[in-house]
Amino acid sequence: MVFEHFKKTKDQIFERLQADGEEVASKVSDLSRQGVRKTITKLFNEFEQFAPHLEAAGFIIGDIELRITIPPALVVTLEQAHENVSERLAQMTDKIELTTLQRSVVKIIKEAYLLEDVVTTKGHVIGQFELTFSLPPSVSIHLNSNRSRVFKPLE
Repeated sequence: MVFEHFKKTKDQIFERLQADGEEVASKVSDLSRQGVRKTITKLFNEFEQFAPHLEAAGFIIGDIELRITIPPALVVTLEQAHENVSERLAQMTDKIELTTLQRSVVKIIKEAYLLEDVVTTKGHVIGQFELTFSLPPSVSIHLNSNRSRVFKPLE
């Protein structure tokens, strides 16, 4: 009889803990979703402010990737669409006020173009830039081989 009572009490405690755990998990999940939504909105806003300046500097926006990670990230792929991008970037930084993140991105892009002669001697050209708006922000540079199908027709 004591054993039955003990088992019943144990089962009740376990059920209560399980219900409480599910409730806590649900609340954490809701807060997490709200946080992700808020962060993604902020990242999009940062990018939307920067996009017209990048386009004016001679880039086209090729692709936008949304990463649902902790922390979330917005990854934007840029391609050079005009000549003299380095000069256009310099003019842009002289004319407008940029955020710290935007200044960092412009600086990295400029530095990448300073390495273009090295890249060219190795049989590559600068293809695309991937700007990652997140914590920490980053810029990846894609190099295309001169032997790539992009540069010549298929045989």
